[in-house]
Amino acid sequence: MGESSRGCTCQPRVVILPYWKGRHPDHYTASVLGYEACFLAGLSKLDVSHTLSVQQSSFSQTIAGESAPHRPFKIIYATLYYDIRPTFVVDITDQFEARLQSLVAYKSQFADQEAGSDIFPAAAEIRSRIESMARFYGMLGGVTYAEPFLQKEVGLVDDLLAIPVKSI
Repeated sequence: MGESSRGCTCQPRVVILPYWKGRHPDHYTASVLGYEACFLAGLSKLDVSHTLSVQQSSFSQTIAGESAPHRPFKIIYATLYYDIRPTFVVDITDQFEARLQSLVAYKSQFADQEAGSDIFPAAAEIRSRIESMARFYGMLGGVTYAEPFLQKEVGLVDDLLAIPVKSI
């Protein structure tokens, strides 16, 4: 994210959204809203001037600015929590421990508790589940750990020998 003299500008080339189907309404609704936001952000006749209030700890500031119309080049969907074959996987071997630690930092969902115990696994079970899934997708991609993603578009390949995963 860059800061210009006119305010805050965010023009991502890639947006990662939750898969558009799922058991939790927040997830699939976020997917639809995220896609629609990417579309609307590219409309030149849409007034995109904005005021954003940022609240962090004891610090508060208001950022005002205008953004030129922009759409990301690629929208991909995280599919880890939905049973669907991914379009591609990303090697997360070097980031696996940090990824796991950031996930379990959400104590409201992943701490041992009575409320939601039928939905969320116990803390002791989380690492095992996440590691098993990451190893499975890593095996598909020929690495130790991988994260699965889906794209709606058909991929174009210029050089078949540049595809990193061998068929046999």
